[in-house]
Amino acid sequence: MITIVTGIPRSGTSLMMQLFEAAEVSICSDAIRQHDENNPKGYYELEAVKGIVKSNSFLKDVDGKVIKIVAPLVQFIDLSLDYRVVFMLRDLDEVVQSQEKMVQKDQQDQKEKFKTMYALHIEKSRQFLKSHQIPFIEIQHRELVSNPKAVLPKLMEFCGWSVSIETLLAVVDPSLYRNRSDK
Repeated sequence: MITIVTGIPRSGTSLMMQLFEAAEVSICSDAIRQHDENNPKGYYELEAVKGIVKSNSFLKDVDGKVIKIVAPLVQFIDLSLDYRVVFMLRDLDEVVQSQEKMVQKDQQDQKEKFKTMYALHIEKSRQFLKSHQIPFIEIQHRELVSNPKAVLPKLMEFCGWSVSIETLLAVVDPSLYRNRSDK
């Protein structure tokens, strides 16, 4: 079984990977992209994922591990393998705000375009998972950070973790939830 953590960029996928690490699940990451001020605890990415459209053969080496694959690329996985997916969702205004800070560029004039594109990526990925009967759980970033005691037991059950909830609670750092909308 391969576990995929997915979502659009800046939706909390790195936080979810930190939770998997705390649960002592093997992470598939090459650490080429180093931590920075936008993700001070790291990105947990594998460079090969960027080329998944041309080749998904690297997935054969991921069995029993967790890998981060952004939502638009999930549809290119090798369907001969077994998966479960943790799908991170975040308010799209917060996503755009977070991305603006990351690229240090005002994107307000294109905000609605980005939000529409992200919503499409989310829905296409969701439909792909449903149509291929790949089990998945959706986790709302805001709820995970603001009420982890309610969210983490659902995640633990879905993933079959036996780690203590206290171990996982220690990972969730509300101070890193810096780009919030008022919704």
